[in-house]
Amino acid sequence: MTLSVFARSVLSKILGSIGIPEKVLRNRSGNGFVILMYHRVISLGDEKIPIQPGMYVDPKTFEEHIRYLKQHFLVIRFSEKFSPGCTGGRTHSTRPVCILTFDDGWRDFYDYAYPILKRNRVPATVFLPTGYIGTEKSFWPDRLAWLLTSTISPTRQEIEGIRPENSTLERIASLTGSLEKRLETAINMLKNFNDKEIEEVISRLKERAGVDLIPGGRVFLNWEEIREMVGSGLISFGSHTQNHRILVHLEEAEIREELVLSKETLFREGAVDPSFIPFCYPNGNWNDRIACIVRETGYHAAVSTGNGWNTNGASPFDLKRVAIHQDMTASREMFGCRIAEIL
Repeated sequence: MTLSVFARSVLSKILGSIGIPEKVLRNRSGNGFVILMYHRVISLGDEKIPIQPGMYVDPKTFEEHIRYLKQHFLVIRFSEKFSPGCTGGRTHSTRPVCILTFDDGWRDFYDYAYPILKRNRVPATVFLPTGYIGTEKSFWPDRLAWLLTSTISPTRQEIEGIRPENSTLERIASLTGSLEKRLETAINMLKNFNDKEIEEVISRLKERAGVDLIPGGRVFLNWEEIREMVGSGLISFGSHTQNHRILVHLEEAEIREELVLSKETLFREGAVDPSFIPFCYPNGNWNDRIACIVRETGYHAAVSTGNGWNTNGASPFDLKRVAIHQDMTASREMFGCRIAEIL
């Protein structure tokens, strides 16, 4: 049974008051390491389009997370764990090892997360979809979110005119409930399709809604911001492919192109150290063959969306993470329970 957010909040407060998460974390010391997965750090109201609950934390919440991590963890750079010659985070510290990662290279990382990390001298790694950096492009889930605020239900004639292979359009346009719920359902439906099929559905929704796809403006980092953060010595970068395409839907030649173009761009823009270039599987989708291609194209480690801690001997190309987002980690106690995998 899945606990509600309210139930998690109450239980975590009780457990936190008697120090249970911290006891669990102390027992983890030396027995593995945890990689945290963030996406956006932004206050609701600052966003131009609706954001999924699992995609953000509030800046105040994030600052509380960093305070907690500094108190209970040894937070290290990604490269410290896997670069040749590094200690892998092994020290005489009694605290468990933690690595911070951020997916997608959102502009709000520079605006909100980076100042907090810099002020606290805490390192992090950001995975960049290099073809989006410095542009006004948008991911298809964000275009979908914008369209769902305007899309009307299909008419009988439209439903009858939809080809069987595009019946997903009918189901998405007919979803009911809150925008948040409809968006989550629609995104999960479309993740099973390839790029062309997704774009066809979005195009048809755009025609029905009669609106522009998304408000203008840059939502991703640019290369100047990235080079500034590299210069801080705290923020590292890795690849999230060139175009954020889900790799399991691609042919091998397309996968290699996504990986090679992204790595070349990172090199050209001075965003990475050639001695350690990490990778992040878009949407967490991968298989053994994709992992081999990632290694063959010159990457040194790869993270997925598989949940949990990693053993010290874990394969560097199948690294799990613990997803961190506002609704599950809004308090210090909830955050501790989330990382300790209690709730």
